[in-house]
Amino acid sequence: MKRLKLTAILALILSSIGGFAQNQAQSGDNLWSLKECIDYALVNNLRVRSSDLQANADRAMAFQAKAGILPTINASGNYAFNIGRTIDPTTQQFVDTTIQTSRLGLNGSLLLFQGGQRLRTIQQSQNTAEASQYDLLQARNTASLNVAQNYLLVLNNSELLEAARFQVQVSRQQADRAEKLVKAGSLPQTDLLDLLAQLANDQLALTTAENNLRTAKLNLMQAMNLPAQPDFEVERIQLEEPTVGAYDQTAQQVYETALQTQFSVKSADMRIRSSHFAVQAARGFYYPSLSLNAGINSNYSNQSQKFQITGNRGTIDESNVVGYLGGNPRNLVLRTPIDQQQVVARDYPYWDQVGDNTSSFVSLNLNVPILNGWQTRTQVSRAVIQQKSAELDGQNVRVLLRQDIEQAYNDMQASVSQYLSNKQQVEALELAFRAAETRLNVGAINSVDYNLAKANLDRARANLIMAKYSYYFRQKVLDFYQNKPLTF
Repeated sequence: MKRLKLTAILALILSSIGGFAQNQAQSGDNLWSLKECIDYALVNNLRVRSSDLQANADRAMAFQAKAGILPTINASGNYAFNIGRTIDPTTQQFVDTTIQTSRLGLNGSLLLFQGGQRLRTIQQSQNTAEASQYDLLQARNTASLNVAQNYLLVLNNSELLEAARFQVQVSRQQADRAEKLVKAGSLPQTDLLDLLAQLANDQLALTTAENNLRTAKLNLMQAMNLPAQPDFEVERIQLEEPTVGAYDQTAQQVYETALQTQFSVKSADMRIRSSHFAVQAARGFYYPSLSLNAGINSNYSNQSQKFQITGNRGTIDESNVVGYLGGNPRNLVLRTPIDQQQVVARDYPYWDQVGDNTSSFVSLNLNVPILNGWQTRTQVSRAVIQQKSAELDGQNVRVLLRQDIEQAYNDMQASVSQYLSNKQQVEALELAFRAAETRLNVGAINSVDYNLAKANLDRARANLIMAKYSYYFRQKVLDFYQNKPLTF
């Protein structure tokens, strides 16, 4: 729980940073760093916000389960008008008149024993709350990884756009040079047309690269849940040449680390524990329950009166009054007789009656379940099924985690091989292109051969850029499974 509290504080700090990022976007400065993109997404991502609400709801349920062990105390009160024949609550006598009555009460109940059901419910709700907190942290990590992936795609497409612009520049220079040679009569018109066609192809590739970059930016803004902005830009990250040596962990080692660090695994384990306590809580209803009840009550009637002896006798001693007969306040029943002619009635105020009519009780209630339509047995059976389902979910989380890590590790190795192959290809095609360019300048080859050499080099350069970013992303995925920060 201490770790969860620390995580909650971190979340609050990140939320504040995310608010700064949001203000930055609204202020017109639309150059976003990777950290700002992630912080904004953590505040505005709907899946993260939904997980946060669920975590809050489960924490509230855990608090309610703890509060359930406290006694229940209720106060009640009413004021009624009874017309016709009714019972006066203060005398328990029938009266045939309009009577005003009031009842006040304060009652409490405390469950002393119910087969440990309350304790198991508390443990169940606590584990569910912790599982929801881990779900929230997993949602935050997933959102961060998704933003980082889209951020890298923006950088990838930015480099491809720069490469496309360079290709257009080279093709335009060659076309301009060829046009001069054609005018000078030293180059056939067909070569110029071929170079102009290549320039048109490169301009089309440039347009495609621009569209891909806009799409990548849109995908990043949508991953952040940021409304689309035409001037949205990201900070460039200077990625060094990939060190294509072996990854410092095997796939099995990454998986073993992920089992200890991934919040999805911790959440699944907590839900298994929660389901275990849910079964025990359901079985608690098989046992008898014992509760303690207590209360204090009082009543009032506007027909009640106090009595006074006339003359020098003073007020009747209340302890001497037993009651009166026939609803007549003059027909008193006294322990010690006095002269009835000396008795007169007077008003009996509300709060005086409430004080005089107070009664209280204390009771122990035992409830032994014998037959309730198999409801308890059904609840236990359902709880056992849910426990088995939670265990299967836990196994499934581990299987999917292992498969994802194995796939990511395989993709990372493939990206290493791809990058090395592309790098060698670019180096070879650069030499071939320079040779073709030199031969074209002296008229040793035609424009078709030159265009072919250039197209091959352009394609290899684009593949090298994509292989570089693919390698970095696959590497970060493996780092993510080990709970390492998403930094470059």
